[in-house]
Amino acid sequence: MAQNKPFKLNGKIYCNLNKVRDVNIINLNSYVGTVCNDYGDFEITAKLNDSILFSSIEFESKKIKVTETMLQSKNITIFLIPSITQLKEVFVGLTGNLAYDIKNKPKDTIPTHTFSFTKADLKKDLGPDIHGPKSAPFVGPFKPLPPTVSIPNFAYEKEQRLKREIAKLKEFPIKIRRELGIKFFTEKLNIPEEKIDNFINYCEYRDVIKKYYEKRLFEVIDIFKDESIPYNAIKE
Repeated sequence: MAQNKPFKLNGKIYCNLNKVRDVNIINLNSYVGTVCNDYGDFEITAKLNDSILFSSIEFESKKIKVTETMLQSKNITIFLIPSITQLKEVFVGLTGNLAYDIKNKPKDTIPTHTFSFTKADLKKDLGPDIHGPKSAPFVGPFKPLPPTVSIPNFAYEKEQRLKREIAKLKEFPIKIRRELGIKFFTEKLNIPEEKIDNFINYCEYRDVIKKYYEKRLFEVIDIFKDESIPYNAIKE
């Protein structure tokens, strides 16, 4: 009976020994939770063997199982790992054979200068600067071009933003299933596993994707609970 009794657990969240803020803490058995404060402190109700999810955009998600030791001490300390965005690989064309790579390196396209100086040139008197702080007048055959102005490529920036948004849309179903677990949909919401993606798409009009990426995971869970009722009532 004592094992089935819920207890209040006090906890603190760190990352590299620094306290973190605004991390979502959710009991995946009861699907209730909280958010840690600015000092990483939180309080949540749990029972023995409950799974607790720690979720944040800035950190990798982490799940723990409540043990007897945690319930006895009523305190837990969590260490999170920063999420890392991996860059795409860049091929530089090296074989690993140093002698071959040096011999076949690309030709240097930067033009070399044609000036030649001797030690005697260093001792020459150049005379007074008749132009003062002003730049020397142009005496060449072609007038130099004005300084170039960098013009932002709005079309390219728009294309990159669109690609990022599309990537978020594709990743959302995978991330939300991983964080909440398949049982949340199948047992709590009575959604068949093969229809989970269809159900997620059904809920998109409630801005679940936007809320998820804004770290409003509790709102997403409430929306899923609300929308599961009319979804399950649909007659195919």
